[in-house]
Amino acid sequence: MKYTDDSLLMDIMVHEFLNKDTWELHLTLHVNNTLVGITSAKAGRSSRDYETVVAAIQSLKNDYYVAIGSPMRYSEGKLVYLPADEGLASKQTNIEPLISANRVQTADQMMALSH
Repeated sequence: MKYTDDSLLMDIMVHEFLNKDTWELHLTLHVNNTLVGITSAKAGRSSRDYETVVAAIQSLKNDYYVAIGSPMRYSEGKLVYLPADEGLASKQTNIEPLISANRVQTADQMMALSH
């Protein structure tokens, strides 16, 4: 599916793989050739299997919303909005002490970070 806006072109693809030995359905979501989400479900014939497929698709939709930075999420079969996030600025203050603690002085004045 291609979604186009005046300034935005998105190529959204869902790939499905069915393992006929186990009847496991594996779904992957790609947006503009970038893998956004992976999920799996039991693709049998019972209503529980149907529910797992629906939940898997909702999981992919949540992965999509996370990828595009949207506060929308699926919860209990409904589209809900998450509370506002304080953003990267609030998280950056927690990261800076770790970066400065991991600096290593070398002979050629390069910085190294440990992972």
